[in-house]
Amino acid sequence: MRPPQFGSSDTGSDSGDASFVEPGCKGSLTARDVAYQRRTNLWVFAATLAYLGAKAALRWRHSLPRALPWILVGLAFVLAILAVRSYQVFLRGADELLRKIQTEALALGFASGAVYSMLYPLLEGLGAPEVGGNATALVMMLSWGVGTWLGTRRYSGVGAT
Repeated sequence: MRPPQFGSSDTGSDSGDASFVEPGCKGSLTARDVAYQRRTNLWVFAATLAYLGAKAALRWRHSLPRALPWILVGLAFVLAILAVRSYQVFLRGADELLRKIQTEALALGFASGAVYSMLYPLLEGLGAPEVGGNATALVMMLSWGVGTWLGTRRYSGVGAT
Protein backbone atom coordinates (compact mmCIF):
# COMPACT_ATOMS: atom_id res chain seq x y z
CA MET A 1 0.00 0.00 0.00
CA ARG A 2 1.36 3.42 -0.97
CA PRO A 3 1.51 6.28 1.53
CA PRO A 4 -1.05 9.03 1.01
CA GLN A 5 -0.16 11.78 -1.43
CA PHE A 6 -0.60 15.37 -0.42
CA GLY A 7 -0.82 18.25 -2.83
CA SER A 8 0.83 21.64 -2.60
CA SER A 9 -1.84 22.99 -0.26
CA ASP A 10 -0.93 20.39 2.38
CA THR A 11 2.86 20.49 2.12
CA GLY A 12 3.55 24.12 1.36
CA SER A 13 5.46 23.20 -1.79
CA ASP A 14 4.49 24.05 -5.32
CA SER A 15 5.61 20.74 -6.78
CA GLY A 16 2.97 18.65 -5.01
CA ASP A 17 5.19 15.56 -5.29
CA ALA A 18 5.90 15.06 -1.59
CA SER A 19 4.56 11.74 -0.37
CA PHE A 20 4.26 11.60 3.36
CA VAL A 21 4.49 8.44 5.37
CA GLU A 22 1.89 9.83 7.75
CA PRO A 23 0.55 13.33 8.32
CA GLY A 24 1.94 15.30 11.23
CA CYS A 25 5.43 15.65 12.59
CA LYS A 26 5.72 12.08 13.82
CA GLY A 27 5.77 10.59 10.37
CA SER A 28 6.26 13.64 8.22
CA LEU A 29 9.44 12.48 6.55
CA THR A 30 9.04 12.26 2.83
CA ALA A 31 10.30 9.21 1.01
CA ARG A 32 13.27 11.31 -0.09
CA ASP A 33 13.94 12.36 3.53
CA VAL A 34 13.89 8.74 4.63
CA ALA A 35 16.32 7.79 1.85
CA TYR A 36 18.67 10.67 2.73
CA GLN A 37 18.45 9.84 6.43
CA ARG A 38 19.20 6.18 5.76
CA ARG A 39 22.18 7.12 3.59
CA THR A 40 23.48 9.47 6.28
CA ASN A 41 23.08 6.77 8.93
CA LEU A 42 25.06 4.34 6.77
CA TRP A 43 27.89 6.84 6.32
CA VAL A 44 27.93 7.54 10.07
CA PHE A 45 27.98 3.81 10.80
CA ALA A 46 30.86 3.29 8.34
CA ALA A 47 32.76 6.23 9.85
CA THR A 48 32.20 4.83 13.34
CA LEU A 49 33.53 1.41 12.34
CA ALA A 50 36.55 3.02 10.67
CA TYR A 51 37.15 5.13 13.80
CA LEU A 52 37.03 2.06 16.04
CA GLY A 53 39.39 0.24 13.67
CA ALA A 54 41.78 3.18 13.65
CA LYS A 55 41.64 3.41 17.45
CA ALA A 56 42.47 -0.30 17.74
CA ALA A 57 45.26 0.00 15.16
CA LEU A 58 46.79 2.88 17.09
CA ARG A 59 46.62 0.89 20.30
CA TRP A 60 48.47 -2.06 18.78
CA ARG A 61 50.46 -0.15 16.15
CA HIS A 62 53.78 -1.65 17.25
CA SER A 63 52.66 -5.12 16.18
CA LEU A 64 51.09 -3.99 12.88
CA PRO A 65 52.60 -2.94 9.57
CA ARG A 66 53.60 0.73 9.83
CA ALA A 67 51.22 1.93 7.09
CA LEU A 68 48.07 0.26 8.43
CA PRO A 69 47.31 2.74 11.25
CA TRP A 70 47.85 5.64 8.85
CA ILE A 71 45.50 4.10 6.30
CA LEU A 72 42.80 3.45 8.91
CA VAL A 73 43.04 6.95 10.37
CA GLY A 74 42.82 8.41 6.86
CA LEU A 75 39.84 6.20 6.08
CA ALA A 76 38.07 7.30 9.28
CA PHE A 77 38.73 10.93 8.36
CA VAL A 78 37.37 10.55 4.82
CA LEU A 79 34.29 8.63 5.95
CA ALA A 80 33.54 11.22 8.64
CA ILE A 81 33.66 13.98 6.01
CA LEU A 82 31.35 11.96 3.76
CA ALA A 83 28.94 11.47 6.68
CA VAL A 84 28.86 15.22 7.30
CA ARG A 85 28.31 15.87 3.60
CA SER A 86 25.47 13.36 3.52
CA TYR A 87 23.85 15.08 6.51
CA GLN A 88 24.11 18.42 4.70
CA VAL A 89 22.33 16.94 1.69
CA PHE A 90 19.64 15.56 4.03
CA LEU A 91 19.14 18.99 5.64
CA ARG A 92 19.06 20.86 2.34
CA GLY A 93 16.37 18.55 1.02
CA ALA A 94 14.28 18.67 4.20
CA ASP A 95 11.18 20.80 4.65
CA GLU A 96 11.12 23.83 6.94
CA LEU A 97 9.85 22.00 10.03
CA LEU A 98 12.37 19.18 9.85
CA ARG A 99 15.14 21.70 9.21
CA LYS A 100 13.96 23.75 12.22
CA ILE A 101 13.92 20.68 14.47
CA GLN A 102 17.41 19.68 13.34
CA THR A 103 18.80 23.21 13.66
CA GLU A 104 17.43 23.58 17.20
CA ALA A 105 18.80 20.16 18.10
CA LEU A 106 22.23 21.05 16.71
CA ALA A 107 22.16 24.32 18.67
CA LEU A 108 21.40 22.39 21.87
CA GLY A 109 24.21 19.94 21.11
CA PHE A 110 26.71 22.71 20.41
CA ALA A 111 25.75 24.71 23.51
CA SER A 112 25.88 21.62 25.73
CA GLY A 113 29.31 20.72 24.38
CA ALA A 114 30.59 24.26 24.88
CA VAL A 115 29.31 24.42 28.46
CA TYR A 116 30.69 20.97 29.24
CA SER A 117 34.12 21.71 27.75
CA MET A 118 34.42 24.91 29.78
CA LEU A 119 32.98 23.73 33.09
CA TYR A 120 34.05 20.11 33.48
CA PRO A 121 37.76 20.98 33.78
CA LEU A 122 36.76 23.11 36.76
CA LEU A 123 35.05 20.10 38.29
CA GLU A 124 38.15 18.02 37.62
CA GLY A 125 40.09 20.63 39.60
CA LEU A 126 37.72 19.94 42.47
CA GLY A 127 38.32 16.20 42.29
CA ALA A 128 35.90 14.90 39.63
CA PRO A 129 37.29 11.97 37.62
CA GLU A 130 39.32 12.86 34.56
CA VAL A 131 37.62 11.96 31.28
CA GLY A 132 39.08 11.49 27.84
CA GLY A 133 39.15 13.97 25.00
CA ASN A 134 36.15 12.40 23.27
CA ALA A 135 33.79 13.28 26.11
CA THR A 136 32.87 16.68 24.65
CA ALA A 137 31.92 15.12 21.32
CA LEU A 138 29.87 12.51 23.14
CA VAL A 139 28.03 15.21 25.13
CA MET A 140 27.35 17.11 21.91
CA MET A 141 26.01 14.07 20.05
CA LEU A 142 23.83 12.91 22.94
CA SER A 143 22.44 16.43 23.39
CA TRP A 144 21.76 16.62 19.66
CA GLY A 145 19.82 13.37 19.86
CA VAL A 146 17.84 14.59 22.87
CA GLY A 147 17.16 17.88 21.08
CA THR A 148 15.86 16.03 18.03
CA TRP A 149 13.59 13.93 20.22
CA LEU A 150 12.31 16.98 22.13
CA GLY A 151 11.72 18.96 18.93
CA THR A 152 9.83 16.10 17.35
CA ARG A 153 7.67 15.78 20.46
CA ARG A 154 7.06 19.54 20.60
CA TYR A 155 5.94 19.87 16.99
CA SER A 156 3.96 16.64 16.90
CA GLY A 157 1.69 17.87 19.67
CA VAL A 158 2.69 15.10 22.07
CA GLY A 159 4.73 17.23 24.44
CA ALA A 160 3.63 20.71 23.43
CA THR A 161 4.68 23.27 25.99
